[in-house]
Amino acid sequence: MGRAFARLLGSQRKVFPFRIVAIQTLRHGAAIDPRGLPLEPPFGKRIDSIDEFLDRARPEVVIELTTLNPATGEPAISHIRAAFARGCHAITANKGPIAHAYAALAEEARRSGVEFRFESIVMDGAPVFNLVRNNLPGCKIRGFTGVVNSTTNVVIEAMRAGRTLAEGVEEARRIGVTEADASFDIDGWDAAAKTAALANVLMDARLTPLDVDRRGIARLTPEKLHALKRQEKTVRLVSRARTTPNGVKLRVRAEVISEHDILASTHHTSSLLLFDTDLMGTIGTVELNPGVEQTAYGVFSDLVDIAKSS
Repeated sequence: MGRAFARLLGSQRKVFPFRIVAIQTLRHGAAIDPRGLPLEPPFGKRIDSIDEFLDRARPEVVIELTTLNPATGEPAISHIRAAFARGCHAITANKGPIAHAYAALAEEARRSGVEFRFESIVMDGAPVFNLVRNNLPGCKIRGFTGVVNSTTNVVIEAMRAGRTLAEGVEEARRIGVTEADASFDIDGWDAAAKTAALANVLMDARLTPLDVDRRGIARLTPEKLHALKRQEKTVRLVSRARTTPNGVKLRVRAEVISEHDILASTHHTSSLLLFDTDLMGTIGTVELNPGVEQTAYGVFSDLVDIAKSS
């Protein structure tokens, strides 16, 4: 995703003259140049700590793109805190920090006088948090329903076509939509992290993925999906949140739905999210077959938003 983001920045430089001054990856190591790095920078030895890396790079905005840890949200949370401590704005495409520590991180950003953005964490580049923040003034989000995990869509469709779950996972891996550990998708952890993140930001839930009533798709079989197909039904991994007298309740389930249900329209890598609001009724957003370029655009839109706000 980082490479797609760098290409996008290069294509938009005449209008948005951002430059990448430092990169650190587990695989390639580190590259730093305050004048701006080329698309294919010369990498050197990996820098030992995030603190040393940021002190040497001296960026204005830190973009955090590590992979999901659904149990703790680390090391991404620590990376973001290190940015705030240096007066840097922060953007993340990792849902873990928002699912585990959003309220604390938002308060730390406020105290540090910096911006914190994370549009890519749920639906790639499709507007979710920006939609609510910028276009629904006064609306209270009472709950939401969505299909927000692409891997399970791909796997379910593969199994409906007679292939195994493992073959479906391999197809999802080939097109680049699985988590680094695909079991996070199959067992519902990715969807649970997205569900907790949405509820934390939009409903002040202050919950974590561990609080989500979660069940993935591991028990599904091609035979069961074939039987449902004959009944014009299918399965989707559905995320739900609702406000109750006892607080916000979150659930992720592999639900049997009609093929004509709007949730069933999420084919291949598509996603859909519907908000239950007090003033606008049900309103939502959808994306059709996104790829890594759309995730990169979500990060880019956050960067533009921060530039406009600063």
